[in-house]
Amino acid sequence: MGSSCSTSQQTVDHLYDITSHAGLVPDASLDASLASLLSLNSSWVLEQQHTTLQRGMTQRQRFAFNRDVHSLFGGSTRVSYGGVGVVALALSVLFEMLAHHQTAESDFRGPERRPPPPDPIRRMFGADPEWDISSIASELLKKIPGAANDQDRMAALLETYERKLQSELVEIHARMSSLEKNAVTSAGVKQWLNGAALHIHTFLHWKRLTDPSAEDTLSPDYLQRVGPLLSIYREHLLRTVKVLPASGPGPGGLLIVEPLRNVSHGVRLRACERKNVQRALVERFLSDQDLQAGKEFFQRSHMHHEALMAQQEDFQLGGF
Repeated sequence: MGSSCSTSQQTVDHLYDITSHAGLVPDASLDASLASLLSLNSSWVLEQQHTTLQRGMTQRQRFAFNRDVHSLFGGSTRVSYGGVGVVALALSVLFEMLAHHQTAESDFRGPERRPPPPDPIRRMFGADPEWDISSIASELLKKIPGAANDQDRMAALLETYERKLQSELVEIHARMSSLEKNAVTSAGVKQWLNGAALHIHTFLHWKRLTDPSAEDTLSPDYLQRVGPLLSIYREHLLRTVKVLPASGPGPGGLLIVEPLRNVSHGVRLRACERKNVQRALVERFLSDQDLQAGKEFFQRSHMHHEALMAQQEDFQLGGF
């Protein structure tokens, strides 16, 4: 009789926890906050965030926060289309940064070490220095508030950055689809997925301002591309995730997630277990990321194109 070589769930869970504690769990997911602000519920989502941030401030902090916001908009109390799509996303980033500035300034006046400022761009688009999506997104979202109440200026801004996003996204997709060695990474897929979502709504708001009857050409295109790309990504993880077992006591083994992303471990494994453990880890990584949400975003964007195009909600800034 052949000996059993089953893999315990406890072993997989332990290796997953080691990966998680080292900050190496791969993430190629669509950011939930970005998706919610690029939706039919964008106005409500932004209002909720704005209210929550203000509730976390003292009266003095709230006054300073509202003063700073008003000054950025030239004293205006209204942001044109502020509750819609990319404008709502830009205001969300702005509010998060200004709120942190006010609370950090007030709460840490002594020698205590201040917490690092939030980095919503990195949170949404990840960090992959090989591609420029994060920097393009950062530039666009920082410039939107200053152009929001000038329709011609906003349209010109959106047209410029729509082209920049498209050019970079086409290049990323071509590289990753070519199966060129090391072209596919979790960080690269994340930038493409979130960058594509931003691109759709940058184009959408540009056309909302200049040609409201324009058809949706981007969502179907991205929907066609996302499935095959995620299949390539799955195969990428199946190739790169390796568990080299510990040969003795102590953390002598190595768990490789992707090139240059590895962590030592002390888990003893039989040689026959390795492939099963590696595959189980990949499936755990993929299920955690909920990559189906990316496909569903593109489906909703296409299905609700007319309703999205019809969004017109302004954002009313709070008083002092």
